Amino acid sequence: MVPVVSQFIPARPAIVLGSTQERTLINESACLENNVEIVKRRSGGGIVLLSKESTLWIDVEIPRQHDLWLDDVGDSSLWLGEVFLHELTSLGQENLEIHRGALTKSKLSSLVCFAGRGPGEVFTHDGRKVVGISQRRTREWARFQCAVSLKWDPYLLRKLLHAPQPEIEELRVCGSDIEGDAEMMATKLIEAIQTTLS
Repeated sequence: MVPVVSQFIPARPAIVLGSTQERTLINESACLENNVEIVKRRSGGGIVLLSKESTLWIDVEIPRQHDLWLDDVGDSSLWLGEVFLHELTSLGQENLEIHRGALTKSKLSSLVCFAGRGPGEVFTHDGRKVVGISQRRTREWARFQCAVSLKWDPYLLRKLLHAPQPEIEELRVCGSDIEGDAEMMATKLIEAIQTTLS
């Protein structure tokens, strides 16, 4: 069994509900007006707003036998965060840092996926999330679902939610804006992850 690194490109903008979230959270008229599809995923967590312009989505799967596998779920994604931090810094992104502590929830964590802080995730110095990492495990595999926030629009997310809507300042830290060529960035990140895994 060998590691697998995959990139996914959303075919159209979508707002994705976690498995326990109700569709009533979403303003369906606003989604229709803004051409945003409503999707529900099987895994838990909060809402994710996806589009090819706003999100660079990379999944990494490693088998239990791999040297980078850690039984400690809290530390198991730190190596991946280090790769993102190094490569994004080399591409000119400044003042980035990794969250190395335990999972930290915020007031919006149950509503918006990127509102909390998880081990290995990358943030700007002022607390905006640049890279989100979630993890799914079986006895044999760990799958890290990684999203780089390229262009975050808290106003759009707020518009797509029913009242009571979060304040813009609360939503602002749930994403970031990264300048640069997204395709080139994806290529460099994938190459760096594959090199680290080899």
